[in-house]
Amino acid sequence: PPTKLSRHRQLCPLAGVHVSPICLGGMSIGNKWADFGMGTMDKELSFKLLDAFYEAGGNFIDTASNYQDESSEEFIGEWMETRGIRDQIVVATK
Repeated sequence: PPTKLSRHRQLCPLAGVHVSPICLGGMSIGNKWADFGMGTMDKELSFKLLDAFYEAGGNFIDTASNYQDESSEEFIGEWMETRGIRDQIVVATK
């Protein structure tokens, strides 16, 4: 593996899902909370972060519909679609 991040573990003994040991939090991915001082990233920076995480072996991303007023989920979904890797990423959303 290129990094320890790519040493995936089985999420559940009864499931075939394997995830990276670190889950990337998606609260700052998106561009709708700039006025709240909560941290935001435009699409280009979000994609760079997601690319770096994936290239290091990460495949587990946490997000929520209320993060960045839904733009977090939108950016993550668009990133997976443009890269053609949806089947390689585990998304935890709430």
